[in-house]
Amino acid sequence: MDKNQIIGILLIVGIFVGFTIFNQPSAEEIEAAKQKRHRDSIAMAERLAAQKQLEANDSSANVEINIAENSLTDSAKQAADQLKFGDFYPAVKGNENDIVLENNKIKVTISTKGAAIKSVEVKDYKTYNQQPLEVWRATDDNVLSLDFFAQNRAISTDELYFDCENPTQNKAIFKAKTCNQNQWLEFSYAINDSDSYLLDYTIAFHNLDNVINKNSSYIDLNWEQYLPILERGNDWENQNSGLYYRFADGDVENLNPTSDDDENLTKTNWIAYKGQFFSSVIISKSDIPNASVSSKNILGKNNALKHMTAKIAVPNNGQPDSLAFYFGPNKYKILKNVKLSNNEKLSLQELIPLGWGIFGWVNRIAIIPLFNWLGSFISSYGLIILIMTIIIKLVIFPLTYKSYQSSAKMRVLKPQVEELSKKYPREDQAMQKQQATMDLYKRAGVNPMGGCLPVLLQMPILIAMFRFFPASIELRQQSFLWANDLSSYDSILDLPFSIPFYGDHVSLFTLLMAAGIVISTKINSGQMDTGQQMPGMKMMMYLMPLMMVFWFNNYSSGLSYYYFLSNIITIIQTIVIRKYVDEEALLAKLNANASKNKNKTKKKSGFMARLEEMQRQQLEAMKQQQKKKK
Repeated sequence: MDKNQIIGILLIVGIFVGFTIFNQPSAEEIEAAKQKRHRDSIAMAERLAAQKQLEANDSSANVEINIAENSLTDSAKQAADQLKFGDFYPAVKGNENDIVLENNKIKVTISTKGAAIKSVEVKDYKTYNQQPLEVWRATDDNVLSLDFFAQNRAISTDELYFDCENPTQNKAIFKAKTCNQNQWLEFSYAINDSDSYLLDYTIAFHNLDNVINKNSSYIDLNWEQYLPILERGNDWENQNSGLYYRFADGDVENLNPTSDDDENLTKTNWIAYKGQFFSSVIISKSDIPNASVSSKNILGKNNALKHMTAKIAVPNNGQPDSLAFYFGPNKYKILKNVKLSNNEKLSLQELIPLGWGIFGWVNRIAIIPLFNWLGSFISSYGLIILIMTIIIKLVIFPLTYKSYQSSAKMRVLKPQVEELSKKYPREDQAMQKQQATMDLYKRAGVNPMGGCLPVLLQMPILIAMFRFFPASIELRQQSFLWANDLSSYDSILDLPFSIPFYGDHVSLFTLLMAAGIVISTKINSGQMDTGQQMPGMKMMMYLMPLMMVFWFNNYSSGLSYYYFLSNIITIIQTIVIRKYVDEEALLAKLNANASKNKNKTKKKSGFMARLEEMQRQQLEAMKQQQKKKK
C-alpha cells in the first residue's frame, strides 16, 4: 500500500467519525424521544382499551385487553393492568408458590396462583402401577376459579396471585388484595380432623361491595377436572365412573356414564366427580342454588377417563360462602359417616351403585354387613368370598330344596301327563287336555309354578351380588390364586391381538364360571324335563354361558369367582338332594293324594278360573279361524 492510499483511507475514516459526532442528538433530544415513546405506549394501550370497550358494550361492558407486554414500558404495563383488572391490578403480579395441607389421609397442594387446588393425594392407596394416588393431578387442564365482574371488568381468580401468610399444616388463608389494602378477596382451606377426607373451603369478600358488580345475584365458581386413570382395565373403570349430584330433596342422580351428557341443576347439596373407587365431591353447607354440569368421555386422552365440568352459582351478597371438598375412597362405611360441622349427613354412600329397590336393600342390610364382619377377622378376600357364598347358599337352601321337590313332582307325574296327551290328541281338544292336566296336578297336590317361585325369590341376591362386587373397594388390589386384583379381570393368557367384545386376554375365572353354568344347566334341565319345554329352550340354556364368557371377561374377577362358587355349590346341593329324595315314594304319595281327592269338588281359585277362561277364549278363537279357512 503506497502513501496516497493510506492518506485516502484516513480521510474517509475522519469524515465518517466527524459526521457521526455532528449528528449525535443532545441530552435534551434523547429525553424528549424517551418521553415520546412513553406517550405513544400509553396512547396505544388507551386505544386498545377503547376498542375493547366498544366491542364489549353489546354484552356486559367488560374491558378486556390483551397487550404484547414486550412492546410496553413498565408504566404502560401497569396502565394496561389497571384497565384490564381495575382495582385488582396489584394482584396480577407475584410469585407462584405451593402450600401443602395434610393429615393422615390426604395431602392437598394449593398454588398461590389463583389460590387453586393443584393436586390431592390419597395417602392410604396407590394406583394400579403402585404410584402415589392423586385424585386431582397437578396440571393446567384442571381448574378451580371464581369468575366475577368488578368495575365492569371480567375477573378470573386463576389470573391473580394471592398472598398466604403464616399457613399451618392444616389451614391456609389466601388473599388477593386490591389497590386499597383494606379490600381483598379471600379463599380459606382447612382440614379439621387428622383422619378426615374433608377439606373445608370458604370464599369471603372483604369490603368489596363497591368493587364487585351487583347486577347479578350470583357469581360463578368454575370446577373443571380430567378424571384420572387409576385402575387396571380402563374400559371397566370408565363404565363405573361418572358425574353424580344430590338434590336438596334427597334424590341422587347422575349423568350418562357411557356418553357425553350435560344438565342444568337447581338446589343441590353436592356434585361429585366419581371414579370407580375414588371421588372428588364439592359440598355446599347450605344449598347450591343452581349449577350447570357436563361430562365428556375422553378415554386415554391426558391419561384420563372423562372431562368433567361444573359451573356453580355462588351468592353475590358479600357474605362468605362455606363449601367443602371430599377427596377419598368410595367405601360404604366411610361415605355413610361423612358429615359437616352441623352434623348433617350427606348420603355420600349413594355414590356406590348398589342397585335400585330391593337389590340395594339386600346389599345394605345383608351383604355389606356380612362382608365387613368376615373381613374383620379374615385377611384373604378370596376366602371371604368362599365363606360368604357358602353362608348365602345355606340361607336360601330351603328355597333350593322346595324348587327341587316341585321339579321332582312334575317329573314323576310325567307318564300320566303323556297319557292325557294321547287321550286328547286333536288340536281342538287342547282345552280338555289342559283342564285334565291341571285337574291331575290339583288332585295330586302339585303346584306347576312351585319350582319357579323359589328361583324368583333368589334373583334379588343374584343381582345384588352383581352390583356389589364391582363396587367393593375392599377387593381392590387384593390377590387370590392367579388373580392379581379381584376388583379387575384376571388373566392367564395375554393375547397379541384384541377380539371384539371379548378383549386381549383370557380370564380363567370367567371360563370356570361358564363351565359351572353348563354343568348346572345340564343337571337341572334333566330334572325339569316334562316334555313341555318351548322349542329352542335347551339351545338357549347352553348359549347363555357362551355369551357370559364375552360379557364377564373384562369384569371383576371377584364377581366371576363368586358365580363359579355359587354354581359349584348348587351342583353339590342338587346331587345330595337327589340322593335323599325317593321318587318312587314321592309318586306313591301323589297317587294316594289323587285317589283321595278324586271325588272331591274343590272350589277353583281365582287364578285357575282366569286361566281356564283364557283357555276357553283361545279355543273359541281357534275354532273361528278354522271355520273361516273352510
